Formats: sequence, structure tokens, C-alpha cells
Amino acid sequence: RIHVEPMQSSIECYLDAYKAHMKSGNTYSNAVWCSSVYNMCCLWSGKELNAVVDSMKDTMKELKYHKNFVVLTLMKPTFRVALRLIGQSDAPASQQDNLTNAFGETFNEGNNAGKYASLLHTMYFAKLSEALIFRELNEAEDAAEKYFSVDRFVGLPPVMFFGKFYSGLVSFWVARETDDNDRKESKKWIKRGVECKDKIEKLSVSASTWNFENKLYLLQAEEQFCSRNFERAETLYDAAILSSKMHKFVNEEALANELAGHFYLETGRRNRSGHYFSQAFEKYNEWGAVAKATTLTQYLDEESER
Repeated sequence: RIHVEPMQSSIECYLDAYKAHMKSGNTYSNAVWCSSVYNMCCLWSGKELNAVVDSMKDTMKELKYHKNFVVLTLMKPTFRVALRLIGQSDAPASQQDNLTNAFGETFNEGNNAGKYASLLHTMYFAKLSEALIFRELNEAEDAAEKYFSVDRFVGLPPVMFFGKFYSGLVSFWVARETDDNDRKESKKWIKRGVECKDKIEKLSVSASTWNFENKLYLLQAEEQFCSRNFERAETLYDAAILSSKMHKFVNEEALANELAGHFYLETGRRNRSGHYFSQAFEKYNEWGAVAKATTLTQYLDEESER
């Protein structure tokens, strides 16, 4: 029920369950699930990043000892994102070495419907979320395209909603950046974004306002940005920021502030963007994402020169 109860506290039960299963020698079934959920949720619920990285290192060391290479492989993409956020890895996911599976084989990305679908799904989610955070449009579009290609083959419970949230944000971003002459392509991405937004909205209503309200507001803000309904978008960005703060998702408070900053910048209101970039800088640092925060200094420097 991690998607129902406040995530920051409820995810600890997965760590307790993981340790219990590992101690009993059950390293391939329930322990695999508990480990993947715990580590992903620690990162994306906004827990302090240095602590998250240390926890991941301990878990991966234990997995190697028990030769549980399946869940170790699943953890690698998320681990690399965390390392880059704290400044311990400069290479984006697209430039890092290819993942290998438990049998030492290189992934065949064309085998979308095959036995590697779940691993590919995890890898593409990590790439698209990283590319969104670091504002790497081409990488985000490529990873999202691949993510959607395998998404239909992977049956996931509501707890794995992170992919819908981040792929929805990427979809609206790509739609806005698509050539004006290619309306078909733009509509394709908007449709994907709306579908992701609708799934988050259902979870906000049926499962938890705490976990999903802020995510819904931010997706709605990006949708209104695409529709050029700027006044409505302004209200929704502020609502997303406030909801993230109230529900203690510091990472998403940082992201919502940054996207609001880009919204004002791209709509010709640079004088209003500085406040949001400044807040994003502060919140990314609070999260521990010092490498990401550094990328915002260009916007802060421009504002200080005015």
C-alpha cells in the first residue's frame, strides 16, 4: 500500500521485508521485489541523496555476495542516476556502458516483447528521468520513445507510477519542442502526456492525495503550457510547488520550480523566472543533487546581471 500511505514513511516496510527475505535465503522472489521497490522509492520520494547512494551501495554489495544478478541489474540504471545527481558521475545514461544481464549478455534493445522487457523498461525510465532533470531533450525523447515501446509489455502495479509521471512530463516537453510543421508528431506526444496525466489523476482520486496531488498539478501545468493557456498554467505550477512542499517531496518541489522557471523564460517573462530558478537551486541542494543544482547557475547569473 505504498502508493496509498505517505510514501516517505511507508517505504521503510520494504527495507524490513527485504532484510528478512535475504536473511532467510529467499533472495530471488520476494526479496527481489522488495529491494527494487525500496531503492527506487528512496530516490524518487526525495530522500537525501547521499544516504540513498550509500544504501544502494550496501544493497548491491549484498546482492553480489548472494549472486542475485537479476535485481542487481535492475538497480544499476537507478544507481547511476543517483550518482550523477550528486556529482559522482558526469556521463549521461546514453553514454554509459551497456547493461548486461545475469548471463553476461548485452541487451538486445530490439527484443522489446521478449524476456528482457522488464529490464529494458527500468533502464529506459532511468534514462528519460535523468534526461528530463538534466534538460537533455534528444536523450529524453529517445528514451521515452523506447520506454513507451516496452511499456505495454510490462504489467506494473500502482506503486510503479514514477514512470508515468516522468514520461508524461517528457511527453509534454517534446511536444512543445517538435517542429511546428509536424503537427502529427506533436499530437502524438501530447496524447502520450495526457494518458500519463490521466493515470496519475486516477491514483490521486482513488489512492492518495498525499502522493499524487503535486504530480497531477505539475502534469496539468505542462499540459496547459502546451495549449498556450498561460494563465491557467501559472496557477498550476504554483499549486504543484505548494503541494510538493506540503507533502514533503523536496525533489519534486525542486523540479516544479525549475519547470515553472523555464515556463516563464520561454514565454518571454525572464524577470519572473529568476525566483523559480532560485528556489529550484535551493531545493535541489537540499535534496543533495548538487550537480543538478550547479546547472541552474547559468540562469541565476543571467538574472543577477540584469
